[in-house]
Amino acid sequence: MKKAMNNKALLAALICTSVLTGGTTAFAEESVGEFALDTMVVTATRTMKQLQEVPASVSVVTAADIEKKNITSMQEALQHLPGVYMNQSAQSGIQLRGFSSEDILILVDGMQMNTTYDGSANLNTIPVENIERIEVLRGAASSIYGGYAVGGVINITTKEAQKIGTNVNAVVSYGSNSTWKKSLQVNSKVNDKWSFGLGYENRKSDGYYGAYRTAKGSSGTGTYTANLPQLGNGYYVFGSQGERDWEHENYNAHIKYNFDENKFLKYTYGKTKTTFSYANAKSYVRDSAGNPVYTGTVTTQNGDKITLKASKFYGYENWYEKDTHALTYKDEENKLTASISYVDSKKDGFTSPSVPDTYNDIDWMGAGSYSSHPGKVVNYDLEKAWENIGKHTIVAGANFKQEEMTQDRFKVSNWKDENSITAHTGQDHGKVNNLAVFIQDEYKFNDPWTMYLGLRLDHYKKGSGTFMNTDGPNDIHETSESKTYNELSPKVAFDFKADENTNYYVSYGHSFRPPTMYKMYRYSEFSSYWYVPNPDLDPETSDTFELGMKKRLSDNTDLGVTLYHVKTDDKIEATGLLPGESFMGKGVKKYINLSSEKRKGVEFDLTHKFSEKFNGYINYAWQRGTKEYQGKESNQYSIPKHLLHAGVEYNYDRWNALLDCQYVSERQNPDSPSGEYGAEDAFFIVNTAINYTLSKGMVLQFGVNNLFNREFYCSEATSGRTYNVGLRYSF
Repeated sequence: MKKAMNNKALLAALICTSVLTGGTTAFAEESVGEFALDTMVVTATRTMKQLQEVPASVSVVTAADIEKKNITSMQEALQHLPGVYMNQSAQSGIQLRGFSSEDILILVDGMQMNTTYDGSANLNTIPVENIERIEVLRGAASSIYGGYAVGGVINITTKEAQKIGTNVNAVVSYGSNSTWKKSLQVNSKVNDKWSFGLGYENRKSDGYYGAYRTAKGSSGTGTYTANLPQLGNGYYVFGSQGERDWEHENYNAHIKYNFDENKFLKYTYGKTKTTFSYANAKSYVRDSAGNPVYTGTVTTQNGDKITLKASKFYGYENWYEKDTHALTYKDEENKLTASISYVDSKKDGFTSPSVPDTYNDIDWMGAGSYSSHPGKVVNYDLEKAWENIGKHTIVAGANFKQEEMTQDRFKVSNWKDENSITAHTGQDHGKVNNLAVFIQDEYKFNDPWTMYLGLRLDHYKKGSGTFMNTDGPNDIHETSESKTYNELSPKVAFDFKADENTNYYVSYGHSFRPPTMYKMYRYSEFSSYWYVPNPDLDPETSDTFELGMKKRLSDNTDLGVTLYHVKTDDKIEATGLLPGESFMGKGVKKYINLSSEKRKGVEFDLTHKFSEKFNGYINYAWQRGTKEYQGKESNQYSIPKHLLHAGVEYNYDRWNALLDCQYVSERQNPDSPSGEYGAEDAFFIVNTAINYTLSKGMVLQFGVNNLFNREFYCSEATSGRTYNVGLRYSF
């Protein structure tokens, strides 16, 4: 039955797409540039080339796309690209070809955004209104970018003034769940020598009820009775931690000095503050007077007994604060770039309450714990290109990067105040260095054929770690030894230009990802076990094969097709409880190089301009992931098998209207129940945006996400239909 339902959903999506692309179709001419083969891109080869000539799968999102789609976050800006899946629950993350952000290198003006703590990238820290352009490279890129560039690279370029004068862009919008977005960006070119930019962006929301609490029933009779929702695994839903509210505040600034028309020096600064927490917890259990119950035993409608604890209704308070600095020198004439960047995650942690089991309220303001894991990244880059040396274009460079993480654990007197520290109970610290050199040769050995050969050598050193714990009967002070790796990342690609409108390419790339620092250096306590660090972890390695075609079917139509296969070895995963091992009186788990993975897929991308008023696009990805452990292969159900995106855009006079559709297949075992909390449901949603130009530079915007109010779960509940209305002013 479930398979039939999914087939019907997919059929509905295909019919919708057929109707849309047949009549009312998507994306203005600028938006078609997302795939237009004459678009210029730099990320895939580190040299400026037409997208058609690049032996890789690349998409582009421009500032115009962001404005017209009324996009409010980086995740939204990416979610309609081929092979991209965005989790629709609160504070959503993304996948690219089934890889999460810790396997995707995220760059902003060349600066790495992946955190030193776990390698992930918090896309909410990037102010979307300051984005000029996003290039998304799918596939292995370690030969020129090193670790993290396993699934691809997301390269973001920010705005700056292009001609003498001042540009101001102000945006304010309000939407469902008391969601606000306020942004002001100012860019000015004072004269031929000096230019600068200043910006501020704030996004916040009261959130919605998405995370619920469940319990397993047992025999016996409780003090209270309740009719509770029951899940497919037999567990009962007894309440919620509340609405997860959030706020993301971003400041950005830059100053640029042009020595002449070819050389400049630019300093960039960014500051991010982000928080989220849970509010308005609720219980489905009531006493005889109708008051909510948070502590005690409950008899369910099936005669089972469950136990409630007030602590289960609490979430946690999370704080994140980061400063970024970058200094870049570029000589366009001599193709030389040198940069240094410093990322200081000054605050990165959360607090949680220590609520007594007998406490029957949700207003606990007493003791708790605080875990903080700030980190620092220093990065030096040097790159030089030599173009048109006979039949060769060569790019070479060097990089040095140092990453450092410290995790501190505290007890606090007020769990909502991270500054109310009463005791320091533990600290974990580690540092890694990476020195790398790379070279890439673009060799056009005859008219239709171009070969790309790339090679990067990374010298990766894990420094000695220190571990300290004082929250127990015995103080613990431990150290780990340093360890060094050398990793070669080659890549070879061939591009064949069959005719003026058709290119084929094939490539092989080897990638690696060093183990993230929290897996090597962090202790973490759970109710019945500890995660202990494993400083002996080896890097994961991946081999990617790709075959693609790019074709201009007509002056108004572009087509791309890509096939890929990725094999990852030494995959790092968490173990179960390790037999015979204990720490602080509890069982032990840790991360080890446990298994291997395979990913394969097909991506299809078509854009078409129907007329001066109508444009359209459709892209589809079929992807599959498997894991192999001890000779047994199993599916990775977290990777959606089908991703379908389609859209329409209409432009006439002062009006611009967009309609986007997306279908995502389920991401769970087919035998698992759907349509309930914890499920990863298939979904088909439609999003719209309407823009009306009131006067020059002033645009009124209105948007609806999940237009038909589809109810589904992405582990947590999703929000249903949401609205937003905004005003954009530029001069």
